[in-house]
Amino acid sequence: MQTEIKPINEVCSEVTVVIDADKVDEAYKKYFQKKAQELEIPGFRKGKAPQNIIEKLHGASIKEDFEVKFAVDTLYQIIKDKNLNFLTSPQLKSLDWNIGSDMKLTVILEHIPEISWEQLENLEVPFIPQTLEDAVNYFISDLRWKQRTIQDVDTVEVDTTVESRFTFSWKGEDYNYNVTIYSQELEKKPELKELIGKKIGDKVSLTLPIEMLEEFLEDKKIDFEDETQMDVTIEIDAITKLIMPEIDDEFAKDMDFENLEEMKAKIGEELRDQVEHSNYEAQNNAIINALFKKKPFKIPPMTLKSIIDDYAASLQIDENHPLYNYYVNEAAHYLVRYLIMDSLKERIPIEVTEDMINEFIEHRAILANSSVVGYKETNEDYINSDGFRKDAHDYFLLRKIAETCTFIEPSGDTEYPAYELAQYEIEDEKEPEEKDYQDKPEEQEEPLEEDVKKEEQ
Repeated sequence: MQTEIKPINEVCSEVTVVIDADKVDEAYKKYFQKKAQELEIPGFRKGKAPQNIIEKLHGASIKEDFEVKFAVDTLYQIIKDKNLNFLTSPQLKSLDWNIGSDMKLTVILEHIPEISWEQLENLEVPFIPQTLEDAVNYFISDLRWKQRTIQDVDTVEVDTTVESRFTFSWKGEDYNYNVTIYSQELEKKPELKELIGKKIGDKVSLTLPIEMLEEFLEDKKIDFEDETQMDVTIEIDAITKLIMPEIDDEFAKDMDFENLEEMKAKIGEELRDQVEHSNYEAQNNAIINALFKKKPFKIPPMTLKSIIDDYAASLQIDENHPLYNYYVNEAAHYLVRYLIMDSLKERIPIEVTEDMINEFIEHRAILANSSVVGYKETNEDYINSDGFRKDAHDYFLLRKIAETCTFIEPSGDTEYPAYELAQYEIEDEKEPEEKDYQDKPEEQEEPLEEDVKKEEQ
C-alpha cells in the first residue's frame, strides 16, 4: 500500500492512497460472500442464490457499498498510523477501483493550522471594561421599560402607534387589511405625515410606494407586477401612546427604595460581583481578539461550513434567513477561538483541579445571577460533561495570560478582524454526497470536529 500526503495550503492536505489489487480483491470476495448470505431473492432460500444471479441483481450496489466501507476502514487506519490529526470529516476527491485492479483513493483533509506565539506575557490588549455605574444604569433602564404603560389617546402624534385599516383596489378586486403603524414609521416615513393630527374614525387617502405597502402587508402576497405606487385609504381605528416613567425619586419609591440614590447604591451592591466576573470573560475574549490580530491565520472552509450547518440545523434556518450571516460570523469567531485555544494549550499546560472546577462553577453561577446550589441543580448534565471541564480549562488558561497583560484603551475597532478562508479547489469530485466518509469504522476515534461542536449552555 502506498500513501502520498501533499500539502495544499496551511490548513489542508491531499491524501492519496493506492491499495494493492490482491488485498482489495480478497476483502471484496469476503464482503460479497457476507452480503450474499444476507440477501433474499425470490425463488431461492435466503443466502442460497447462485453467485451469477446475485451479481446480476445486486452486484453494482454491493460493489459500491464495499468501495465506501473498505476505503473508510483503510483511510482511518492510515490516519491513525500516521497520526494525521484532522478537523471535519475527510472530503472525497476521487475513488477509482475495478475488480482485479489497485484501488486509488484521494481525499482532502483539513487540519489545525500551525500557530506559534513569540510572546504571551506582558501583552498589550485593547479592552473596554464594563463599569459598575453603566451596569446599574442599564439595570434601572430595564426596570423602567418593564414599568411602561400603554395609554389610549385621541390624536395621532409622531410618538403614537396607530391601529388602522388599509383599503385599496387592484385589478378590479378590493383589498382590506388591518395594519399597525408604529411610531418609528410615523417619524421616518414622510409619506405618512398626513396622518399626524388625525383622530379615531378619520380616513386619509394616500399614495404609497409599492415597497412600503408590501412592507405593511407583511406576509400578504399580492403580485403588483410593475406597479410602483398605490392609492390607499387609511382609516384610523385606535391610537395609543407608550408612557415611560421618569427615573427619579418617585420611581425609586415605586420600586420600594427610599430614593434614587439608595436605589442605585443597593443595585450596585447586587451587581458588583456580576460586573467583575463579566469583565473576566470580556478580558478573555479581548485576549483572543488581540492574539488573532497579532497572528492572523486562514480559516479551514470545510470545518467552518460544518459548524454553520450545525447552527442552521439547530435553529431551523437557511441562508435566506435574515440572521444567517450573523451566525456565519458567530461560527467563524467560534472556530478562531477553538484554533487559538488549541495552540495555547501546548504553550501553557494547565491541569484542572477540583478546586478550579468549584471556582469555575461559582464563576458561572455569578454570571447566571444564581446561587451555586441553584446553578448546580439547573446545569447538572453540563457540569458533569467533558465540555464543562474543557470550558474551565480554557477559562483558567486565559486568566493566566491575563495576569501579565496590560489592558489598554482601544485606538480603533475592538471587534474581531475580518477572517479569511483558506482557498482550494477540488477537481474531478466523484459523488461526494454518497462517499463523504461520514460513517467511520467503529474502532476509530471520533474526529476533532466533535471538539469543535459548540456547547450551548
